[in-house]
Amino acid sequence: MAYGTIVGGAMASAAVKTSPSWVTACGKAAPLISSGVFLSPVPTVQNIIKEKSVGNLPLLPYSSMCVNSLMWMTYGILKKDSKVWFPNAFGLFCGLNYFYQFQKYCPKNASNLPGTISQHIQYSIALVVSALVAAAVLKTQSAAELIGKLGVVLCVILFASPLAALKSVIETESAKSIPLPFTLTCILNCFLWTVYGFDMGDFNIYFPNLLGLLSSLAQLGLIILYGNGKGQQLPI
Repeated sequence: MAYGTIVGGAMASAAVKTSPSWVTACGKAAPLISSGVFLSPVPTVQNIIKEKSVGNLPLLPYSSMCVNSLMWMTYGILKKDSKVWFPNAFGLFCGLNYFYQFQKYCPKNASNLPGTISQHIQYSIALVVSALVAAAVLKTQSAAELIGKLGVVLCVILFASPLAALKSVIETESAKSIPLPFTLTCILNCFLWTVYGFDMGDFNIYFPNLLGLLSSLAQLGLIILYGNGKGQQLPI
């Protein structure tokens, strides 16, 4: 979980426990790799700008990145933990930039993103407003718990979002719509947090990351199986 597990990792690390050195290394490396998840869409977005077209790419990875980052940034502020809100502020900045570039070159009547651009904006605003209202009216601890749980759900959506193009991949026999850099970074990130989460016995860490790992491996399998289409190399 690129954003949510930064929260879980920070809380779990407070527990005094002797772990194998390789597990400890996973815990230390995971927050750094999380930053890589924020930056992994850069090659894909650069290609969108170069071709002035989004092709069959889904918008969901970028809209979910925006909302997810804002959720965990809010959580970090409520917890007064700069290790949480600061990296997610960076993720929010990246997500907003990716979203802007995508919608700039996406047909206005596109409805396979999944849904439309306006629907992504409407749902995102609804989630953001809900989080901000919760932060304003609930007690700090209650608001943090609610926003944290919602963040876990959004993390799973973020990791699975490239599979929104699954139908197109199978129909065209091309995995060009699944960004390889994002997939590889998610595999490493989810693996590190899954190992660490199981070691700490923290459901909020290992569960979404295990699902994210399985989803990312499924995406990699589609890339290996189909590549960019018949007779073409993997989309590196």
